[in-house]
Amino acid sequence: MADTRDQMLVDFQQITGIEDVDTCMAILTQQDWNLELAVNTIMHDEPVTEVDASPGRMSDIDISHSSSAPEHISPVVIDDDASASGPSSSHSFSSTRNASRMIHFNVEYRLRNIPIVLPDSETVGKIKEMIQAELGIPVDKQQLKGLVKRHVDDSVVLQDLHLPKDNVLYLLTPDLCSPTDNTSNVDNGQVSHRNDEYRLKVVYRNGSSYRIYNLNLKGSKTIKEVKQDVYSLTDVPVRYQEWKGWPLGASEDESLCSCGISFPTHELEVERKVSTTLEQHPVPNNEASMESESDEENMDIANDEDLFEVPSSRRIAPLISPNAQTEAEALEQFTHEFSERYGEIHPVFYIGSLDDAIRDALQVKATDRKLLALYLHHDGSIQANVFCSQLLCSESVVNVLSANFLTWAWDLTHPENMVRFLTLATKHFGSIAASQIRSYRTEQLPALLIISRSKATNEVIDAIQGHVTLVELMTRLLHAVDVFTEQKELDIAEERERMDRERIKAEQDLAYLESLETDRKKAEAARVEEERIRQEKAKEQELRKEEERKRLKEEAIKEAFQASVAKSVPEEPAEDAEGAVSRLRFRVPGGGVITRSFWSENTLQDVLNFLTAQGFHTEDYKVITTYPRRDITQLDSTQTLQSAKLFPQETLTLEEKS
Repeated sequence: MADTRDQMLVDFQQITGIEDVDTCMAILTQQDWNLELAVNTIMHDEPVTEVDASPGRMSDIDISHSSSAPEHISPVVIDDDASASGPSSSHSFSSTRNASRMIHFNVEYRLRNIPIVLPDSETVGKIKEMIQAELGIPVDKQQLKGLVKRHVDDSVVLQDLHLPKDNVLYLLTPDLCSPTDNTSNVDNGQVSHRNDEYRLKVVYRNGSSYRIYNLNLKGSKTIKEVKQDVYSLTDVPVRYQEWKGWPLGASEDESLCSCGISFPTHELEVERKVSTTLEQHPVPNNEASMESESDEENMDIANDEDLFEVPSSRRIAPLISPNAQTEAEALEQFTHEFSERYGEIHPVFYIGSLDDAIRDALQVKATDRKLLALYLHHDGSIQANVFCSQLLCSESVVNVLSANFLTWAWDLTHPENMVRFLTLATKHFGSIAASQIRSYRTEQLPALLIISRSKATNEVIDAIQGHVTLVELMTRLLHAVDVFTEQKELDIAEERERMDRERIKAEQDLAYLESLETDRKKAEAARVEEERIRQEKAKEQELRKEEERKRLKEEAIKEAFQASVAKSVPEEPAEDAEGAVSRLRFRVPGGGVITRSFWSENTLQDVLNFLTAQGFHTEDYKVITTYPRRDITQLDSTQTLQSAKLFPQETLTLEEKS
């Protein structure tokens, strides 16, 4: 029993957004732990007899302000001497002032967000005083929406309201900046832009063509006056103008500064309404005159047919036409018609094919994966209008779907659309799921199919039919989210492990390739070096061969020359020969000594020829006398030995020429 109540408490907090555990338990106890009654107490803003609790945002408040991003203002904080603490752990709700906690309020006003933080010992009136200090709006002109009760007196202490820590309030000022209001209730124009100039970009569409008008208007100008100005520019009477871009709920009597449009620029779009021509019963002329009297300037109507046209009543168009060419075109039409029927607050429907929706929701990385919600509509079901307006467009459902789902929709009203969707269902979810959808009776629709992905297979994990309550719808959606989140965490861990393995493998492959590249470069360098050495050796060998050939050639020449010279060397005189004989000793390199006798009348050339025949050529050697030191190769070779003073004996030294 305790586990059931704990789970019910968790579900109640998730559905309502109330963080205070004591408040939630008190509300559940008040409703005898009936989750549906407790949630309905909050969702429908019904006061609880003993305990008042509030979700963070009220769903039934009509706020007329622009959809553009609001301007943020630094938070306003009241210092309190009492220490801020959480709610008491006691389950009793007796009023106590001993301990206070800080409560956060985010006050939304037109294009602004005013954060306010103050202790729960303060009153509701203190919030209005702080808003007056921040914006200059008098307290008596302020209407705060979003508190737990519809009517809360300014003297009520916040602690008695049992508010959660974070709250969203909406500030309405219906008495400010009204066209009929002659007094200014705003100090120095902090809030009102009544005297400021607005720049309106008006796109006028006429069939396939369009024209843009840039209007500079005062903030005091009313919406009706703007429409009359556009009439003077486009010749489209006010009653036939169909506008887009005005804030929801804005009336024609509201001024630009009070209707909630963006300041200083705002974009609008206008076109002529589809109308029928009454040939037999024209509109009386006094209607046209009344229309012209309401304009700022009197002018003639350009097209006389406008006097005989009245707007036709708009028939309810199908959400998806049977002749839609593509799924994207069908979804664009569905979104447009759905907004026309049920308002701008609805789930964000995916514009694209079911293939693209499945790919973007389920076939992505685990961290980016979402559940896929398929909304199947049928206009023939009595549940359709209630389900769409009260459940599917509920703020809590829209928030859950926007945060955790990708929503794709289809209209099964026409048989052609039914056949088309069954073909898609068979392709993506299998024949069994398609058969179950085919078996749905009209009264079982609309339906919300929850699609998940497991082991590369798309599967329908839940089929929520249109007869469910808001609590049951939220419970089943949150349960699907919880199951999907658990599986998603496992998939993320598995994907991370797989990515780690792939990363390690990629690093190993890269290291292996780098190693192969290093080895290849080394082998290439070794081959190049080996080729270089081989070429150098071949070159050196060729040089040696060339030098050897040259040397052999020179030696052959020298030997031939020596042989020819040896023939001209005179014969050596005998040792016992009588006459003038000169004995010469030759010291050759290496320490050797050669002795040779010549006749004194022999010439120096004969001596040089002898040395040449011995291998000592005069171009390589000097022949030096001892004293005086002379090189006989430089003397006249025709001199005789006796005249050259090499008689009767002499020692000659052979020195290599440098």
